[in-house]
Amino acid sequence: MDDTLTPFVVGERSRLDPHAADESWLDEGGFYSSRRWTVSQEGDRGFDTAYLVAHDGRSGLTGGLVPFHTASGGDSNPLYNEATLLGYAPQVQVLAGSRTGYDNRVLIGPGVSGADRAPLLTALCERLLERAEERGASHVSWWYLPEEEARDLAALPGFATVATPCPPTAVVRPRGADFDEHVAALPASRRSLVRRDLKRLAAGGYRSRSVAADPADLERYAPLVCQVQARHGEELSEEGAVRYLLRCLSIGGGEDGTGGDVVVTEVLDAQDRPAAFALGIVHGRTLHMRVFGCDYAAGHGASGEYFEATVYGPLRLALERGLDAVHLGVTSYRAKSLRGAELHARRALFMSRPDRRPPVPAPDWGFLGDDERFLAGASSEVLPC
Repeated sequence: MDDTLTPFVVGERSRLDPHAADESWLDEGGFYSSRRWTVSQEGDRGFDTAYLVAHDGRSGLTGGLVPFHTASGGDSNPLYNEATLLGYAPQVQVLAGSRTGYDNRVLIGPGVSGADRAPLLTALCERLLERAEERGASHVSWWYLPEEEARDLAALPGFATVATPCPPTAVVRPRGADFDEHVAALPASRRSLVRRDLKRLAAGGYRSRSVAADPADLERYAPLVCQVQARHGEELSEEGAVRYLLRCLSIGGGEDGTGGDVVVTEVLDAQDRPAAFALGIVHGRTLHMRVFGCDYAAGHGASGEYFEATVYGPLRLALERGLDAVHLGVTSYRAKSLRGAELHARRALFMSRPDRRPPVPAPDWGFLGDDERFLAGASSEVLPC
């Protein structure tokens, strides 16, 4: 690319400063592309993370940024491994943007004009492919992009691209002034299901409360996290669970050791013992649910504790705080949509140089079971965005 055609100069960093005031706009794209979240993933699961930064040659300000993550063989999580989309695992995988959290964004500064947007993205992507090739990859992949942003990348000149659907993102938006109004505003079938959930919880003597996360409580929650992971066929020690929960508190960014805006919704049994819990992080005007734990060993988990911890309790908190949404992540779409969640379409995009054909998608989401039908907008409940 002829650098005289763009005012932007692309450089590279090995670290990202979550406190740089002149780059605070990087946090506005969403939690899973925010600086604190991105920094927390550096070195995770064997990935090497670096950052391409486009500076305005006139002002010196950051105009755009692309984190990119390199690993041999890819991620152990099939929801982020190219083997799921291609039918084989490339020897080296390079993921662009966010590589965890199931939401991604193209990070372009608010001061970049419409005329400068495409040249800036082109400069970043040119350098991105250079770095990928140096690491032994013939292409890069952007996961969980909104459809419009995937189209923007596909429209750039000088690249070969192909896109394929990713699992959609589930979001619940509060309706009304309080939880009762929210439930009353749901369609009849969903309203009836939610009320049945709530009656079942009450009959079991359960109640919930949302409290600020406290490091002193993490050892109490850790066994519940381990039991959930065991049900998913994954081994996790209590020490490992505590480390992950502490990491969530650090992402929250509190200055007093509490993790800032990290919230735990506890579901308590009739003896006020924790039967289940969910941890969420408030970013902007959205509460992002991150961790669920349940005490199956004590006989809990069959009375709607999951939905109280991850949906209903967080919704009450969102209504109290005036938040716009509760982000529920991916999978379990039928259960989430029946309880009022919106499903927003997401796409993965492969990018290579024009003289190299991008890989041909052959996705296999069979391991998602019933969730597979929600891909590619196969359900009318999946909203384009």
